[in-house]
Amino acid sequence: MRLLMFLFGLGLLLVFPGLAAAGPPEASPWLDFREARIRLVLKEGPVPPGEPLGALEIRLAPGYKTYWRSVGDSGVPPTADFQGSEGLADLALAFPFPTSFDDGAGGKAWGYVDHVMLPITGTRRPGKVRLAMKLDFAVCGTMCIPLHGEIQLNAGKGSRDPQALADLTRFVAMLPRPVEAPARLLARSGTADSPVWTISVAHPGGLATLSAFAEADGYIETKAIAPHEPGRVAIILAGQPAPGKGGRFGPVRLTFGTHAEPREMMLALDEMTVAP
Repeated sequence: MRLLMFLFGLGLLLVFPGLAAAGPPEASPWLDFREARIRLVLKEGPVPPGEPLGALEIRLAPGYKTYWRSVGDSGVPPTADFQGSEGLADLALAFPFPTSFDDGAGGKAWGYVDHVMLPITGTRRPGKVRLAMKLDFAVCGTMCIPLHGEIQLNAGKGSRDPQALADLTRFVAMLPRPVEAPARLLARSGTADSPVWTISVAHPGGLATLSAFAEADGYIETKAIAPHEPGRVAIILAGQPAPGKGGRFGPVRLTFGTHAEPREMMLALDEMTVAP
C-alpha cells in the first residue's frame, strides 16, 4: 500500500510539476445556501504556466445537482464576474468533464453532483492579490433554483486547507484535453432541419462509461455510441439548427471520453464530407 501511494504521488508530480513546491492553498469562508455552499480557493505564490490559479468550490446538499457550461435539455449554466479582483488578469472558469443526469422533465441535463471544483485560469501579478467573484448558478433537486453569491479572497488572509490541494488536483485532471487525431464523417442522414451525423473518433478504451457532449449554434444531442474499428468509436449526433443561422451549426465542440480520460475536439460538421 505504501508503495502504491508513493507511485501515485510521484505520478501527480510528473503531471503537475508545480505541486512539488506548492503549499496548502488558501480558502475563503464558505458562503452557505440551503441547497449548496461555495468558496474560493487560491494557490500561493507564482503558478507555473498552464496550471490554474485556484478554483471555485461547490458542495451540494444531498440530492442536488448543478450545471456544466452547457446544460443539456434544461438548466442554467454558471456565470462568474471577476470584477473587483486585484493583481489578477484574464480570469475564467474551466469545467471538468460532466455527468449526465435526469432533468426531472423527461430530458437529460449535464453537470455535477455532490462536489465539484471549477478551476480558475488566468495570470497573477506581483504584489497585492484579491480574487473576487459574483456568481450566478443554479441547483436542481425536485425543482431548479437560481442562486447568486458574492465572495472574495485576499491573498494572505484566507485559511489554509491541505485537502483543497488534493481535491483541486483531482478536478484539474478531469479537464478535457485536446485530441490530435481528426474525426471522420461516416454517414449523414436526416433532413436539413434535422440532420443526423455518424462520426468516428479515436478512443482506445471501452464503451461502458463513455459519454459525449456536443455544443454548437443550435441543438445537438448524442443519440448513440458504438464500436467502429480498433482504437475508434462511432458517435451518432442529431441536431436542429438555431433560427436565423441558415441551417448551419458553426464550429461544434465535442467533449467525450470518461472522467478518467476526458477529451475534446472541434468539428466542422457543416463542411465535413463522408469519408471514402
